[in-house]
Amino acid sequence: MKIPKILQPLVEDGVIDTVLGQLQSGKEANIYLVRSGGATRCAKAYKEAKHRGFHKLAEYQEGRKVRGSRDARAMARRGRHGREVEETQWKNAEVEALYRLADAGVRVPVPYGVFDRVLLMELVLDAEGNTAPQLHEVELDLETARAWFAFMIRQIQRMLCAGLIHGDLSEYNVLVDAHGPVIIDLPQAVNAAGNN
Repeated sequence: MKIPKILQPLVEDGVIDTVLGQLQSGKEANIYLVRSGGATRCAKAYKEAKHRGFHKLAEYQEGRKVRGSRDARAMARRGRHGREVEETQWKNAEVEALYRLADAGVRVPVPYGVFDRVLLMELVLDAEGNTAPQLHEVELDLETARAWFAFMIRQIQRMLCAGLIHGDLSEYNVLVDAHGPVIIDLPQAVNAAGNN
């Protein structure tokens, strides 16, 4: 596979050994299967703001803190600097949420670092070692469905205890690995106390 332009610097710096293929293309990012440090991992390459088709951005940014009043004013004016601050904030939201939720015991992919617009993280696999399916793709018997529902409620409680709300938690943002549900796709994570 030809190395995508956004991943080329990571290959040149030795962060990624090789790009194996593209797993998914979404409205916010493209997901690639990569080899890194002898392991197969996932590289989430965020699209630039002008290429993202995300219509609820303002709702998810509500209550996010900005370091300086200059940055807050720039974001409100929507000028070049404001868009840059907004873009940095968007990329960092998922990384910060992943680390925070992992520390709180929430089942999320293990993050290995963020490099410019690329998040390197654990590749979630099913019991057979294949890429894990989304929850909506899995048929459940009644007993498993009830157990996983109770598990997800506990995960949501842990997220709240960590001060976060997913913002877009659905059967499309939950993968099923060999041990059950894993919550993914956290750029929309918001502060539980600061967002309506």
